[in-house]
Amino acid sequence: MDPTPRPAVDLPPLTRDNVLSTSEVADLLGIPRSTVHQLARRGDLPARRVGRRWLFLRDRLAAAVAPLDDPAAWRPDRDAK
Repeated sequence: MDPTPRPAVDLPPLTRDNVLSTSEVADLLGIPRSTVHQLARRGDLPARRVGRRWLFLRDRLAAAVAPLDDPAAWRPDRDAK
């Protein structure tokens, strides 16, 4: 057991409204579930694997896609080589 105390962090309560399944994320973003799985595996969507399921926190998902609203965040040559 780690004797080091962890800092107190204000986390939102973990409720059914705050946790999304793969299907819910797919419906929300309008993309196939397979794409959601792929994005989660690559780390492009913040998610946590619990057993065989991927779980997504609503606020972290919103923060991840928020830059899409910012025209300055769009960098089409990001993957250009």
